[in-house]
Amino acid sequence: MPYFLPALVQPAAKPVDLRAARLAAEKAVTQENLRDYLTFIASDALLGRDTPSPGLDAAAEFIAFHLKRWGLKPAGDNGTYFQKIAMTRRGYDTAKTTADIDGIKPRFSTEFTVISGNGSGTGKLVYVPDAVDATNVQGKVVLLGTGANQSEVASALEKGAVAVVRLTGGKQSSWMRGNPALRTGGYRIENAAPAATPAAPPAISLSPEASQDLIDELKLTGTAAVALDREATIAVTPKIEKIFTQNVVAIAEGADPKLKSEYVAIGAHYDHIGARTSGEGDLINNGADDDGSGTVSVLALAEAASKARSKRSLLFVWHCGEEKGMWGSSYFTDHPTVPLGQIVAQLNIDMIGRSKPAGNTNPLNKTLTGPDDIYVIGTTMMSTQLGKLVHDTNALYYKLGYDPKYDAPDDPNRFFFRSDHYSYARKGIPICFWFDGEHEDYHRVTDEVGKIDFVKMEKIARTVFLTAVNVANQPSRPAVDKPLNR
Repeated sequence: MPYFLPALVQPAAKPVDLRAARLAAEKAVTQENLRDYLTFIASDALLGRDTPSPGLDAAAEFIAFHLKRWGLKPAGDNGTYFQKIAMTRRGYDTAKTTADIDGIKPRFSTEFTVISGNGSGTGKLVYVPDAVDATNVQGKVVLLGTGANQSEVASALEKGAVAVVRLTGGKQSSWMRGNPALRTGGYRIENAAPAATPAAPPAISLSPEASQDLIDELKLTGTAAVALDREATIAVTPKIEKIFTQNVVAIAEGADPKLKSEYVAIGAHYDHIGARTSGEGDLINNGADDDGSGTVSVLALAEAASKARSKRSLLFVWHCGEEKGMWGSSYFTDHPTVPLGQIVAQLNIDMIGRSKPAGNTNPLNKTLTGPDDIYVIGTTMMSTQLGKLVHDTNALYYKLGYDPKYDAPDDPNRFFFRSDHYSYARKGIPICFWFDGEHEDYHRVTDEVGKIDFVKMEKIARTVFLTAVNVANQPSRPAVDKPLNR
């Protein structure tokens, strides 16, 4: 539960000496380092860092490699930097999901896909060109012609078919694009064992090419239903696929014997939306700004933290799955690797690398901030004290233009609720969120490193670091004095 302290009794935020922190930031948080890190994180080799994916795993290893090099303390599972998250999705056992239609054996995923059901069905074939209607399909394997619509699958099963094979027409390429067996994704965080699938006769869909081959082989003609003196067996075996993804978690331990058990958390999401599965040209959503910019900024901040210690510890968390619905941050705050009540604030970076070009009139860039400006969100919404520290730190050092446009509970875009900081806020932890605004390349393959404003990114990242150290060095934690309204 969040705690609330009346504003009148909050201790005033005190200025602290940040010279050592500024020097560390100027050495570690440089345009050159940020560019080097981002060139890898947003490279085609990582295929858009989908959650879960080998590309995201490679990004995690890259981050962990540098954390170890700089001597930060692992804060994941079993002495590692990785907080593993089990994920599952429903799929099919490719060896046991088969079709044998009078000796014709199409291959699962490339020549047929599953519509519904599980188990197997064997029976004589009956060909139904369009509507089942009064056709006797009891105990039969029904071949639905290309003129039948999807509702006829359910109709055939309701009338007692032991299996259904739906024939399709059109272009093979279109069928392949819509084939769920060939799609990536579909995973969910494993919070409980998946429910058992009720037993049901199998139904499958043949590809257009496999359908035409079957039509030719069985000489399926005419518009009337006909029983065939041929037999088929359709078998569908569901399989729960399991995979792991991870948050990356590290600690720069504080120097104060008492306060080091408290944490200022700094985070970004290191995932993106992956690659398109079809089309021409560039297919990879590299996510240089979203949120490669935050990912590598937090990495540079971790190096700075290794060079300048604060009183409280700094907790660095790279969250996975933000693009899927804040999976990683929700998981971390529900299963924290440090005591959640000891996290005194969370500072989130999600998109700080883009600037609106001078004179740009593209309506998609309407709300993109300029080279010296950034949106700050959350400073007025939970903690007066944290908000003051955020603004005071900026005024003392890099003097960015802090735009409060979205820093309000009635913001129609609801940005406060749309990135990883909200997972912490819902637990009563005060937050601040730095964000450059949406732009013409948001969630597009054109979000590339070449469009990043590294001068701006350097200033913002350094400011976030000094803000974190300022909060970490205060004699008391920022009090939450405003109720959080969803």
